[in-house]
Amino acid sequence: MTKIYFFDIDNTLLDHATMAVPASALAAIEALRRAGNTVVIATGRSYGHAKTIVDQIRPSYVITQNGARILKDDQEVLAIPLPRAPLLALFDWMQAQGHVFGINNGSEGYVSDQLPWVVEAMGSVDMAVQSDSRFYLSQDVYQGWLFFDESLDESLYPQILERFPEFDLVRWHRRVIDVMPRAVNKWTACQWVMAQTGFAPEQAIAFGDGLNDIEMLRGAGVGVAMGNGHPTAKAAADHVAPALHLDGIATMLAELAQGRLRGQTR
Repeated sequence: MTKIYFFDIDNTLLDHATMAVPASALAAIEALRRAGNTVVIATGRSYGHAKTIVDQIRPSYVITQNGARILKDDQEVLAIPLPRAPLLALFDWMQAQGHVFGINNGSEGYVSDQLPWVVEAMGSVDMAVQSDSRFYLSQDVYQGWLFFDESLDESLYPQILERFPEFDLVRWHRRVIDVMPRAVNKWTACQWVMAQTGFAPEQAIAFGDGLNDIEMLRGAGVGVAMGNGHPTAKAAADHVAPALHLDGIATMLAELAQGRLRGQTR
C-alpha cells in the first residue's frame, strides 16, 4: 500500500552546516516516489524561499508558510492570508513595546528595523530583508515575524494572543517567532492535501524537527523527529531519527520500508 510522506525543510532535509540536502536523503526520497508514494514538502518557508529545495525533492505538493499557502506544480491551490487590519494593529502594538516586526514576501522580507541581531537571525535561514518597501500595507501576506528573545515568551506570548486572537504564534529561532492565521498550521495543511489525494492520517508519515512541526508529528500515523531537533518536537513524535547529518532521513525510511517502525499510542 502506498503512503504519503511529509517533510519539513530546515534542519530536517536541509543541513544548515552545509546548506545542502544530504545525498542519502535525496536518493531515499526518490526511491519513495518510484515506488508510487506521494511526497510533500511542509515548511515554514515561503515558496520562493523554498524553491531550490523544492526543485531537488520534486514533491507533489508544497505546503508553505506553516500551512497558510499550498502549491501544486508551481500553482497556488490554497491560500489563507493574515487578516490585514488586526495584523497592522499587532505591528503597531509591538513597535510601541519596543520590539521589531517583519513580514514575508516570498524570497525577501520586510523588517521594521535592521538591527544586527535581526539581520543575523534572518540570515540563519538565508532570508534577505529590507526596510524600505512596506508591501504588506496593500497586498495579502501569509506570514509575519515578531522579534524578541525567548526569555520573554512567558510574559509576552499570552499578551499577544489575548489582544490579537486572530493569530497563532510559533517560535523557530531564539529571537524570532512566526505569526500565522489562527488555527492554521502544517497539520491542517497536511489534512487538506490528504483530502485531495485520498489518504487517511494513518497512511501519513511526517518528518520534522521544530516547534512548527509538532501538530504534524502528532497527527500523522507515524511522526519522526530528527535527532538534531527541538526536545519538544522529539517528545511529540513516535520515533526519533539519527541527526540529519548522520543520514537520519535515509536510515528511518529504510526502517519504515522494512516494517520495523510503526505509530505509537501517545
